[in-house]
Amino acid sequence: MIVTRRKLFAMAVPALALVTFGCGGGSSTPATPAGGTLTRMITGDTYTFAIKGSSKFPTGGFSYSGTAVLGITDNVTLGSKTGLIKLTATTNMTMNGEPGSSVSDTWYSYDANGNILEVANKDPEDPIFEQANPFLFLPGAYAVGQSGSYTKTNADETTSNVTWEVHEKSVVTVPAGKFETFVVKVTDTQSDGVVTKTEYYVAPQLGYPVKLEVKITGPGGVSQSDEGVLKSYTAAPRG
Repeated sequence: MIVTRRKLFAMAVPALALVTFGCGGGSSTPATPAGGTLTRMITGDTYTFAIKGSSKFPTGGFSYSGTAVLGITDNVTLGSKTGLIKLTATTNMTMNGEPGSSVSDTWYSYDANGNILEVANKDPEDPIFEQANPFLFLPGAYAVGQSGSYTKTNADETTSNVTWEVHEKSVVTVPAGKFETFVVKVTDTQSDGVVTKTEYYVAPQLGYPVKLEVKITGPGGVSQSDEGVLKSYTAAPRG
């Protein structure tokens, strides 16, 4: 997941406009009970999320709501890396009563265990930022109690210590239907004092979160809360 902290706190760009989700197959009918293996994303998968959020910071604040449409293209090349997944998020929203839109791209790879690793990202204004060491976005297999940690470098030249845990199972109802999910809790502690806590509600057989909640705090009393819920999705045919 990418949230551009520099933009968030310096320019008040909403977090979920820049959050991206790993995606997989499915339909608009309620999901079967959550299995343990994450479905892979393929070209033609599309997902529509309803998003909303609010923020406060020393010079003011904002609130927003809108829609993010996510599209998948697989087998993409980026520089010397091949076989990547590209996710394009097109966001349309109203922020403090003013309409706006943005497009961001994120590139992923799968490791030998089926984990989704983030390789690079590009937000609406900045050039592509490639990770020195691709980091975990979503684990490939799920069991309550799984956990891990890693460090990563951010586009704003800070670093982050990240911990994650598959916390519990939870049945959630979103506009796209009723899903049994695994709740993955992630805490990202950034070197400049920004802390991001995210809860992903992942239905592994669909390959992506059907809901996420984000809470961000930073120096000087800065804070932001965001939510995304799956409205609808289509899945490209699997061979």
